[in-house]
Amino acid sequence: MKLSNNNPNHRIYLLKEVGKRQCGGGHINKPQIAQSPLFLTPIEAIIQITIEGETIALKNGEILFLSAGVTYQINAPLETVSVLAISYEVYGLSNSTEQELVYGLCREIFPVNGILPIRTTNKITRLFSELEDVAANNLEAQADRIQSLLYQLHQLVVEADAETDITDSSYFRMLSYIHQNFQREITREMMSRMMGFNPRYFSVWFRKQTGWSFTEYVAHLRVNKAKKHLMSSKATIQEISQKVGYTDGLYLSRKFKQVTGMTPTEFRLRPKPKRIVALQFLGDLLALGVKPIAVEEDVMNYSLLLLPELADVRSFELQGCPAEAEWPGLEADLVIAPTYLSPRQLKCMERLGPLVTVECDKMDRLEQIRLFGRLLGEEERAEAWIRHYHLKIDLAKQRLSSLIESGETVAVYEIRQDNSIYIWNHTARGVYNLYPMLGLIPPDKVRSDVLERNDHLCISLSELPIYAADHMFVVVSGQEDWMSRTRKRISKSAVWRNLPAFRNERIYYLKLEEFWGSEGLALERQLEIQTDLLTSHNLS
Repeated sequence: MKLSNNNPNHRIYLLKEVGKRQCGGGHINKPQIAQSPLFLTPIEAIIQITIEGETIALKNGEILFLSAGVTYQINAPLETVSVLAISYEVYGLSNSTEQELVYGLCREIFPVNGILPIRTTNKITRLFSELEDVAANNLEAQADRIQSLLYQLHQLVVEADAETDITDSSYFRMLSYIHQNFQREITREMMSRMMGFNPRYFSVWFRKQTGWSFTEYVAHLRVNKAKKHLMSSKATIQEISQKVGYTDGLYLSRKFKQVTGMTPTEFRLRPKPKRIVALQFLGDLLALGVKPIAVEEDVMNYSLLLLPELADVRSFELQGCPAEAEWPGLEADLVIAPTYLSPRQLKCMERLGPLVTVECDKMDRLEQIRLFGRLLGEEERAEAWIRHYHLKIDLAKQRLSSLIESGETVAVYEIRQDNSIYIWNHTARGVYNLYPMLGLIPPDKVRSDVLERNDHLCISLSELPIYAADHMFVVVSGQEDWMSRTRKRISKSAVWRNLPAFRNERIYYLKLEEFWGSEGLALERQLEIQTDLLTSHNLS
């Protein structure tokens, strides 16, 4: 009798490895291959793991899954850290006769590579510990106990409720690939192979995760890209179709009508939008004199420097799907959203009005202002604001002339509530003011590992000295007295106290809620704060 080897009641669990791995502290960790499905979770630290050439930061409380056959390397930090590791195989009953039971390896029940959407709990930690104890004592004699413990762990880690927010890195890599290659041919079969699924299962999985079929999602993505071209350029429909991945203008027009209810020409000839809902880019809009009617709640909460302009602007919670009855009056002429929103969120926002998506943190800050000037018919205001901003930069350079001439280094560091430290590229936390505009000098390691790679970097406290600057801006959340606690922690930390910036009293604290977005008007006001702090000491 043929049986499904995915039935949880017909499984055998075979433990391959369980225990703590020590890494760092001067030891060199070589690339390894996961021989069996492998779970890793750090103990009281952040670790950097390179998986098939891509490096991710794994924080305390997070669980990373690696499929069998995947090459990975735990990058060695300066201090010694511990990582919990457990590896096991699952065999499912696939055939049954009177003479024998046939079990087959069923790795398809495991997730795809990446950080799992669940965090470690006391129960998960206890199961890790019990498995380690049992395996260390007598593996064969405790086979039944191991089966029970692995079954419980598998239920909690692998087969947990999937309705939580998606945080699997492979899922996001897939969406990122689609966004980066939308202008090329992208098929369901191609993406299913990339994800390691059969096409039919991929279709079901994709709709469950996104709320759209794969074809619908790609069509919406391409149409949203076409909207941006229609609003910001004079390109023909045929030219735009080739830019967004369609073969001809007629096909684009048909898809465009299906998605939006209007033709591309009708969309292009719409009046200048007056009622705008914004989910990002608030500083850019306000720099152009454009006040939205509503702003996503988190964007509002992290835009304290812009509050004078937002007194009568509504905020809404994106997770609540504001197009529903509880949010009347938000009907918009235009909805502006970043491309990083999840497909479900984008689908929700389309109910409010015509949606245009813009890549976040990809463009030069001034070119981004120019883009919004074209999108909103405010090109002259965009150029006027840029001239105004350059004047502000010139005045700041005069005030900072002694610092600029001295060659002392400056950098920005964000301390999260899990004590991880992020170093940002020019797109965030006011960094654009410091390097491209003011011409200040970053530390060599910040230049090579962050700016030249054009990426953000997460480091541990022990790595801070090699990234430290003479002048250090420290970004901390101002909520729940976190700023005060962080100041105290830094003042007691041997690592921080040994830094020249600490000894010379050149650590400057910034509120995350004021420096979260560095766009347009926010960037201009951040410049004033940065300049005031840098000139608060005698720099001559």
